[in-house]
Amino acid sequence: MAIHDILHYKPTLYEVIARYQGLYAAQGPGHLCTFLSLPYTGEPLERKPLTEVDWTDWASIDDYLDLTLRNAHRQWQDAVGIADDNIPCGALFIGIGEYSAYVKGEVTFSEDTSWANPVIERWEDLDQLTLSEDNRWYRILAHTIEHLVAHCRPLGIPVVRGYYAPLDLAHGLRGPALFTDMMDSPQQVHRLMEFCTTATIWVAERIQRIIGPSYGGQVAGAWLPPGTVCMSEDIACLVSPRTYATFARPYTQRVIDHFGHGQIHTHSLGHHVIPEISKLRNLMGIQVAQDPNTARTFEQLDTLLARCTSVPLTVNCTLQDLRDHVADLSRRTNIILCPMLDDRSQAEEALALVRGHSLI
Repeated sequence: MAIHDILHYKPTLYEVIARYQGLYAAQGPGHLCTFLSLPYTGEPLERKPLTEVDWTDWASIDDYLDLTLRNAHRQWQDAVGIADDNIPCGALFIGIGEYSAYVKGEVTFSEDTSWANPVIERWEDLDQLTLSEDNRWYRILAHTIEHLVAHCRPLGIPVVRGYYAPLDLAHGLRGPALFTDMMDSPQQVHRLMEFCTTATIWVAERIQRIIGPSYGGQVAGAWLPPGTVCMSEDIACLVSPRTYATFARPYTQRVIDHFGHGQIHTHSLGHHVIPEISKLRNLMGIQVAQDPNTARTFEQLDTLLARCTSVPLTVNCTLQDLRDHVADLSRRTNIILCPMLDDRSQAEEALALVRGHSLI
């Protein structure tokens, strides 16, 4: 199955990039972008449980990567003609295990995700941690990115990779004991956060070197300015704003300062801490994933916009949300709206609503 040039999938690519450039350069409200989410209607996707991949065998890993690319082609092909602001990207989704195992530890797989068990049982264990390109999971990570780049870059398709922010990495290495450590052993936590900051910069430097620039910047669904590091702040959802400001934000800031810009992924469970995340300097955006059994982020926008800095948020919404609120939002903020839709007729209406109320 042949993968096409990116302009086959996204003929409006350069218009999309220009919109993002306008969003980041905006001096006032009214700059809106959108990702449209529709049910998949293409040919069936191939399925292979992660437990059936031999992660010690390069050929088995490459076979899985090729399957991933074939499925990506089907999904990109299914979205042809949807003129939203989502840029096709090559990416690997195998869970979160190797997000910390590149430091130390083994990855456990289920059929569709992965995790790594904590490796710091005593604080003395922290002194034994090292960063090495010989680490098996770093080698697997680098190999997968190289494989994706080799197949995607000649076609103009960017490759994306995100990283744990230092707090997420600290939790991956220490486990849930980290939360009581913040009260019982704060200096040790700061020592761990120093290591995790160094580790995040170490791995992101190497992987971003393999990925290289895309269209004068970087792409992670959205176009981002050059020197943008994409990180997850998932564990921030489980701590107070004060704790985040003490144990996390200074370290995430150091990673952003090293690269130049940052993009943060977090969750609706963390609405209480998003204002603190928004205080990060040179932050290009905060993507808020919607969790089950939590308040809808769209319904919390009044509070968030009042308490956050002007950093653009990326939030899920419905078509009715757009009908009722897009005009007001365009007068108040800059935002990336992600409506969940049923069909292409709804996609056309949603796109018309966003474009009709946006300056870009």
